[in-house]
Amino acid sequence: MQNPVNDVLLSVIVPVYNAAAYLERCIESLIKQDEIRFEVIFINDGSTDHSLAILQNYAHYPHFHLINKPNGGVSSARNQGIRASRGKLLCFLDADDFLPPTAFSTYVRLMQSNVGLVVGESQHFTAQGKPLNFPPNAEASRTLNASAAINDLLYFNPRHGICDKVFRGDVIRQHQLSFNEEIYNFEDLLFVMNYLHLQQASDVVFTQRVVYHYVISDNSATRSTLREKHFSFARSFGGMKAFLSTKHDRCYYHLYLKVTSSYIYKALQSDGFSRAFVDEYIALYRRSFKSWCSSGPMLNPWSLYFALFFVSPRLVSRLRKLARK
Repeated sequence: MQNPVNDVLLSVIVPVYNAAAYLERCIESLIKQDEIRFEVIFINDGSTDHSLAILQNYAHYPHFHLINKPNGGVSSARNQGIRASRGKLLCFLDADDFLPPTAFSTYVRLMQSNVGLVVGESQHFTAQGKPLNFPPNAEASRTLNASAAINDLLYFNPRHGICDKVFRGDVIRQHQLSFNEEIYNFEDLLFVMNYLHLQQASDVVFTQRVVYHYVISDNSATRSTLREKHFSFARSFGGMKAFLSTKHDRCYYHLYLKVTSSYIYKALQSDGFSRAFVDEYIALYRRSFKSWCSSGPMLNPWSLYFALFFVSPRLVSRLRKLARK
């Protein structure tokens, strides 16, 4: 590989925390990219396994940079990576995932001057590398303005994560856009909504090309034990609302109701939450339901569920539990 240090087109930010089992696969997928004008910023976030040693084994690659810091969480690591980045474009990669070899060239090809964001497809794999789905991986793409893209990402074709997208690095650095380090759920989507708010005059390209290989792991955040900190999703949605206009209300509140009802259901199935805590989020759900009704709700299979949950979250949760048995 040629030395791209003096021609950084794309910065890749990779937080690393106890990812030794998958890290070499991740790194090798970066080395195999067919677009070489990139830098990778690895942030070792206080790993206690041998992740740091693996990263140091690759220190001789001139386009790889290592930041070693005490553990502060994925948002803290990503923010440090943003501050250290230099690329015109910027994307994120989790250390237990990996990339197809054409990911960066796809981003560069589609990120034309009028484009503020490119969103690609993800393919899911087992921890052992076996594919679990087969998206089209085609050249087809569609282009939306930023406002339409917000509704698309929220509802019509949900893409709530950060790693299947490429951003303009100068926009992020100029506006000092960062991840909220006190939010543990949907902080990715809050970041994306904030970014699109800053890019209202730009287009968003959705490509059918696979740009990301996501590894389904038993240790993923979505499968970890539910804790009070996970209810910080409400702060994410509160933050998003500040960036959205009324034309986004229907999609925004639909997603908010889905997420809130899901977490209330999980909390009701757990012994780890007080009644007062759950009741606080039931009240939040009911306020959001009324706002959803006022926005002109979209009628779909979820509508009846939302209405029943509004009437009696505990009864609906008990019925769901019985149905699962």
